[in-house]
Amino acid sequence: MRDISKISEPPEDLHICFGGGDFRLSGKKMIDLCREKFGLRPDSKVLDIGCGIGRLSYPLLEYLSEDGAYEGFDTFPVGVKWCTENITPEFPNFRYQHVEIYNSTYNPAAKTKAADFIFPYEDESFDLITLNSVFTHMMPEDIMNYIKEMDRVLKVDGHIMATFFLINAESNELMDLGKSVHDFFKFGIFYTADPKDPMDAVGYDEKFAVNMFAQRGFVIQETIPGNWCGRESNYHQDILLVSR
Repeated sequence: MRDISKISEPPEDLHICFGGGDFRLSGKKMIDLCREKFGLRPDSKVLDIGCGIGRLSYPLLEYLSEDGAYEGFDTFPVGVKWCTENITPEFPNFRYQHVEIYNSTYNPAAKTKAADFIFPYEDESFDLITLNSVFTHMMPEDIMNYIKEMDRVLKVDGHIMATFFLINAESNELMDLGKSVHDFFKFGIFYTADPKDPMDAVGYDEKFAVNMFAQRGFVIQETIPGNWCGRESNYHQDILLVSR
């Protein structure tokens, strides 16, 4: 296990920008899940889409060996800058990139749409791809392109962990009962919590989300319900564990 004592947590104002909460605990829960369900190894190559302030990279700092590698990218530059300045100098196999991708909430000035973005990595580069609170801010055509790109850069035996707000009979019932932190409204083929800013919180019919992966030959290994709609769960958003 590598020494991460020199790496401090990001400042509180950055925590708030990226959702707040217990920084180390929330990241550790997600990575522990990948270790348990996918057999993540110390020499694994990990891609963290929407890396933010490095919430998922922190537990990997201790776990990944020098033979492993972490790549992260995000459209919000502040977190990428902090991680590049504070983590990469001590752990050069942990790299973070800022990418100019349009998002009406987080990067409205960008010209490149997520539906057209090509990941800056070679084919079959990664054992694991993580997307924590990424598809909850994206339109259907954007997600479909990202799944296509993940299919390209993921190794043949690789895995994906992606979080969603999944709309199904149970979550609909809990929303009707007023137990949800979001009330989602049908908005074309997706759901939004705010029609004035649709990308701020986006939900998808569970069958539709599964089908988007199935179109590229992926299968859902497991679905882990989240507590966003008022159910009991150790995770806030719903999690899809995806394999080939």
